[in-house]
Amino acid sequence: MNSYRVPQLAKKYTDYDMIRQHTEIPSFPDSRARLLQVFVGRTDEKVHHELYALATSLVQLAMDTHDRIDTISGDRREQEMRSRQLNVLAGDYLSSRFYQLLAHAGKIEMIGKLSGAVAEVNARKMTLYERMKKLLVSADEYLRETVQLRMQLFLSFSDMIREEEKSLWSSLLTEFSICETIADELNRMRDEQQHTDSYAFWHVYENGNDSERDELRQTPINARAWDVMVLKYSVSEVLLDKLRESVQRIQLLLQDEQGLRQGLREFDAILDPYLSYVKTSHVAVRED
Repeated sequence: MNSYRVPQLAKKYTDYDMIRQHTEIPSFPDSRARLLQVFVGRTDEKVHHELYALATSLVQLAMDTHDRIDTISGDRREQEMRSRQLNVLAGDYLSSRFYQLLAHAGKIEMIGKLSGAVAEVNARKMTLYERMKKLLVSADEYLRETVQLRMQLFLSFSDMIREEEKSLWSSLLTEFSICETIADELNRMRDEQQHTDSYAFWHVYENGNDSERDELRQTPINARAWDVMVLKYSVSEVLLDKLRESVQRIQLLLQDEQGLRQGLREFDAILDPYLSYVKTSHVAVRED
């Protein structure tokens, strides 16, 4: 029997034809959800470990869906307007489901903690976005803040984690959030709609010359010029190096941990996609 089925359970809430037809659900926070389920599953709250992972994932998906709402003024085509409205409604719907799930289980305190975490995330986003608008963000700052934003909801459960495992929980949550972020950033830099909200943008802006920075300030960015700059400044290689470093840190953390032998198989399963990504990318680079 598959002990981890949170993504399948979430499809009950995400697989509506109207949502799928007019908007795109963001990537599922799989590593974080699975990690949360493993650690909560080792506590007195283990009976609710799947519920907590599902509810928190729905909140994360709701926030990520709202982040897809553009703030550009001006006229839009009917299809664009419908997609924008569906992003709003889909985010609101997913957010309401987390409340319903936890309320039904009598976990009112956790509703409060997650709601507080949502407020914290929104405050941090506002600060980051203001700095981004003023072009004051470095690539490393962007990456660091994005990782922190991904962690915030899941940190709501830190008090629940066994005392002797809190340090490992915090370290693994950080590293897996880094892995998820980098995987998304590698996809984001190829999406013309998300160039300005990507690590690639800030890396090129930070390292580019005046002419290239002028190009990046154009809306929209010229697709051909973008591809040239991304290649010139080796953005993929930089991100893959960071992914390899994070994978290595995770392996060292698990190697040093002697008290979690029962959970190591689950941790290995969370790590496997990133190991495969690194190995595949390494072979591709060598062949090029």
